[in-house]
Amino acid sequence: MTRMKTERFIWFKSQRIKNKIISIYFPLVLIPLLLMGLFSYTINSEAIIKKTKKNMLDESRLIMMRMDTILNNADSFANLAMLDLNKDKERMVLERQERASLDSQVNDDFVLRNQIENKLDFALMIFPDVESALFIDLNDNIYVTDPRLAQGTSQGLLSPMLDEVKKQNGINSWFPMQRRDFWVLNKEQAVLTIGKKILDTETLETLGYLFVNVNEKALSSIYRPVGTEQPNGYYIVDDRGLVISSTDEMQILQPLNPDQKLNFPTNTAILQEEKTVNGKKVLLTAATPFGKSGWKLVNEIGLKDLTKETRQVTNVILIVCGISLLFALMGAVVLNQSIASPIVSLAKHMRRIREEDIYNPVEVRRGDEIGILGSGLNMMLGRINDLLVKVKEEQQLKREYELALVQDQIKPHFFYNTLDLIYVLCIAGESEQAGKATKALADFYRIALSNGKEMITVREEIRNLHSYLYIQSARYSDLFDFQILIPSELLNDAIPKLTLQPLVENAIYHGLKEKGSFGHITIEGERHKDAMRIRVKDDGVGIPPECLEQWKANGKERQFFGLSNVNDRIKLYFGERYGIQIQSQLGRGTTVTVEIPLTNGDSEHDQDNIC
Repeated sequence: MTRMKTERFIWFKSQRIKNKIISIYFPLVLIPLLLMGLFSYTINSEAIIKKTKKNMLDESRLIMMRMDTILNNADSFANLAMLDLNKDKERMVLERQERASLDSQVNDDFVLRNQIENKLDFALMIFPDVESALFIDLNDNIYVTDPRLAQGTSQGLLSPMLDEVKKQNGINSWFPMQRRDFWVLNKEQAVLTIGKKILDTETLETLGYLFVNVNEKALSSIYRPVGTEQPNGYYIVDDRGLVISSTDEMQILQPLNPDQKLNFPTNTAILQEEKTVNGKKVLLTAATPFGKSGWKLVNEIGLKDLTKETRQVTNVILIVCGISLLFALMGAVVLNQSIASPIVSLAKHMRRIREEDIYNPVEVRRGDEIGILGSGLNMMLGRINDLLVKVKEEQQLKREYELALVQDQIKPHFFYNTLDLIYVLCIAGESEQAGKATKALADFYRIALSNGKEMITVREEIRNLHSYLYIQSARYSDLFDFQILIPSELLNDAIPKLTLQPLVENAIYHGLKEKGSFGHITIEGERHKDAMRIRVKDDGVGIPPECLEQWKANGKERQFFGLSNVNDRIKLYFGERYGIQIQSQLGRGTTVTVEIPLTNGDSEHDQDNIC
């Protein structure tokens, strides 16, 4: 038994961390999840289904029945008013006729108004769901149940509502829920209006027009929670997609939120969907269209409100979590011995490496991930040592290239030839030109040396190149001219010193001097993505194709020494992606392109050029 335990321990110790975690925490995680899933599914499902059925099947039907009653009462009000108004039709007809006595006419108008308004008031008592009503006779006289309704009469007489009622044949016309400035008690309140042409029941002649208002509050007053703990969010949506009734007045006559829209099939009595509205998960339920113009009764309930009965499940989950925590603590002790301690040991080695002791490898005795990390760390240390050696070699090589280039530039014959030029200018009495040549020679060597710096700005490189070209153009005034076109946006970027001068020297001595006629040298630059490209163009004799192929192969010919030096230095500084490219056509000229990365470019991209 003891031997078996020992073998199991050795097996567990040699396993990978993933296997160790799974073997310990798998039952600890699986069992609580199964228990929580089972209890949560059973209890929550029963509570939500029961609540939804109760709310929708009971409350929605009750609300729709009550609303249908209100709408039917409004219809009944209009029909009753038509019958009552027919009783006064003789007086209304007489009112339209001329009267001999003005006093008699005023008296009849007063009696008629009292009779009509009393009948409308009586109808309001029978149908209290109706807020107000008004009658308009053919002489545009207004009879109202409240004096406030007479406000805006002139606007109402010109409204499309009246025109639409006039076109009807006596049926009730329902106008959509709206806010308006005429024929209402409060223009801030939304109302639902019935319009009806009042006809003589015997002759079918028009007696006038009746408008009946149902306040939106009469509908929204029905939205009351059945219990004290159930806040329902009921509202009604018409076929226009507008909320026409809601306990929230800010929502009335506003378009429905896209998150609240429901795809309502015609053959479905109750539709339920879970959606996210304003960042909260809600259950939207809608009842089949009812009332006027395809109304839908929608109930919006937050999922939190539907899960209040899950406190029992919460208690069970807390108990399960407590048990799981106990097992987790026990497992943590085991994992600490098998994982944490080796990690601490590995961290000590990392601190030693941080202190630049990278020559002593880490001792590896394990076969799991920690052992793999230790082995990988040893490999990384070996590679770092190799890279350090390589970097030292590259730095030495850079210094050698730099020294070789400087030595190549500080050639005795160039220096002597320039002094000879200065001497000739002095003898010829060209003291100003001699001074300029002397200054150009001093500037050339000052920038070429650069106090030992390897990187200078493009501006300094152009100055060095300009000094060199000034001296050479003074010596060979009948051989070539030059032009420097470098955008100002590149002048502050860094470039290895003596990058362009060897290219120009190569163009003069191997391109233009052998041409036998006057030539041109152009130096131009541009920004290309994250790099700069500077081209040195000449219209000299060009390079034979076989020589160009030899340059691409090794570049060791004397003619290409300066080009090879520049190309190798750029690659050492910036990588193999950068360097120089040569394009040449025999007898037409050569273009050498230098590409190096941008390092410190100006933020302002001016288009001015240095000439």
